[in-house]
This record gives sequence, C-alpha cells and structure tokens, in this order.
Amino acid sequence: MVSMARPFLADPAFVRKARLGQAQRINTCIACNQACLDRSFKHENVSCLVNPRAAHEIEYGDAPARVPKRIAVVGAGAAGMNFAFSAAARGHQVTLFEASNQLGGQLLMASIIPEKGEFREMLRYFAGRLAEEKVDVRLHTAPTARQLVSGDFDVVVIATGVRPAKFRYPATIIPKC
Repeated sequence: MVSMARPFLADPAFVRKARLGQAQRINTCIACNQACLDRSFKHENVSCLVNPRAAHEIEYGDAPARVPKRIAVVGAGAAGMNFAFSAAARGHQVTLFEASNQLGGQLLMASIIPEKGEFREMLRYFAGRLAEEKVDVRLHTAPTARQLVSGDFDVVVIATGVRPAKFRYPATIIPKC
C-alpha cells in the first residue's frame, strides 16, 4: 500500500480501472516527487503534477457545467491537454489548438531522457482522455488573436508554456579532451 501512494495521487481510480481491465485509462505517476514528496517534507499540502485535482478535490469540483461553453485552448502541452479534457468532461465543447504536429509540448522533450519513460505514459493517458472526452484537437494550427475572437468561443485559454532555457556551461568547467 505504501508503494502505491504516489500512483493513487496520480489516479485515485487506479484500482477500479485495473479491476475493470481499463489499464490504458490509468493516469501514470511520473515519479517526479515535486508536488508530493517534496511538499510533504516541507509540511506543505501534497498534490500531484499529473493530477492537479489531487488534494484539491473540493476546490476544483467536477460537477457538470450549469451552462456549457465553447472553449478554445491554445497549446497542447500538459496544462493545455489537462484543462481541455477536464473541461470537456464537465460538458463544455472544447477545441484544442497546437502549432506543432503532435501533442505534448515540453513533455516530448522530457520523454526522451533515459529512464524517464513515465512521461510517454503521461502523454498516452492525456491523448486517450482527449479522445474519450471528444475534444476537437487541431494540430498544425496556431490561431491568431483575431481568429480566436471571431471563432465564436465563450472562453479562450492560453496554455502555450515556455521555451526551454539554453544551458551554457562556463568554459572553465568544461574538461579538455
């Protein structure tokens, strides 16, 4: 049970989904320790990077929307995808725009690091949820502000993330071969 603490934060329905033979629907812990263990060691509220609702279930309800809206989400990284399928699950009509040819944003870069295959599982889960919730995913599409305003959306969410920092080693610490 102790070894399952983080996976249960990532997906509280883990056991139910496994029992029903729905392993592909299980959200995977990426073993980052940032929102769970790191916060617990500082005596802060524990949460989960792959499941932002963890420990915030009362604050972030999942009841059906009283008034469904047409929502545009720009950026299909972790935040954009999570928002898109969560909003769609509540009954909103969601269109997810991604400028590149694939979902994932910075998760794609993280997933190629050796021993970080969990990030591919996170992408698998998010892509599955987008399909399950019938989010209209539009790859190769970077809408302009004008297109978003004239697109008959009630809400526009910008989740374009950040550009990765370029790390430069000082010349003094690079060993000469």
